[in-house]
Amino acid sequence: MTDNVQTDETDQADAPAGDAPATDEQATSGEQPENGEEAASGEELEAEPPFEAAEGESPAELEAGAPAVDPVRDRLLLPIALPLLSMLAVFLYVVNLSRVFLASGENTSVLVGTIVTVAILAGGAAISASPRLRSSTLVMVLAGFMVVILSAGLLSLGPSEEKKAGGGGFKQPAGPPVGTLEVDALPSLSFQAKDFSVPAGIIQINYNDLGGTHTLTFTDPKLSGFQLAVPQGPKTGKVDLKPGTYTIYCTIPGHRAAGMQATVTAG
Repeated sequence: MTDNVQTDETDQADAPAGDAPATDEQATSGEQPENGEEAASGEELEAEPPFEAAEGESPAELEAGAPAVDPVRDRLLLPIALPLLSMLAVFLYVVNLSRVFLASGENTSVLVGTIVTVAILAGGAAISASPRLRSSTLVMVLAGFMVVILSAGLLSLGPSEEKKAGGGGFKQPAGPPVGTLEVDALPSLSFQAKDFSVPAGIIQINYNDLGGTHTLTFTDPKLSGFQLAVPQGPKTGKVDLKPGTYTIYCTIPGHRAAGMQATVTAG
């Protein structure tokens, strides 16, 4: 009996340390050795997918964080430059578009204004419908629109300038007048009457300034170049009227359409 007990103790002492039998608690709970737990943890880490950056962001940007703020540019230059550039753009837009209106005449200016208004509304609707529109594309579109306006203003620079009175080679008739025509320029964009009567022959026209800036000219091609103006002048001039009916009006854009014209009957 004693020999058998000694033999069992000798076998347990000769067994390698790594092959030690599991304890009763490990056998009951089914736990694996520590080496097995470390291996399982390594496999789980390798199975996890690598971190992916959000769309439009690179890992370098994520590591770098928010861009540094330049106090001189962001707090000094931009707050001053942006309002000034905006005012300059509005000024150029208004000046050049006004030149186009002046050069297009009374009837065409309405069409030009309608086209510009529709273009602005359509452009605003297109930009609103494209929330993901890039800033560079928007800047290019606005720059192209300004180039078109500036080009139109430069092309219409000559025709939009006001013609000087007495131009066009008109020569006033010599001799004393047979009658005088008094015409009042009212601030309500009208003359004091719609019909005037004068004798046929040389007529002296006096243009009286009662408020505002106005001109007086004839629609008859034979009297082309005759023009009076207030307040800058000339305010008086002579014309040779044959028997018939003539139309006088103000050449300032919009004034004739508002009613600043009248009929002169010579006879």
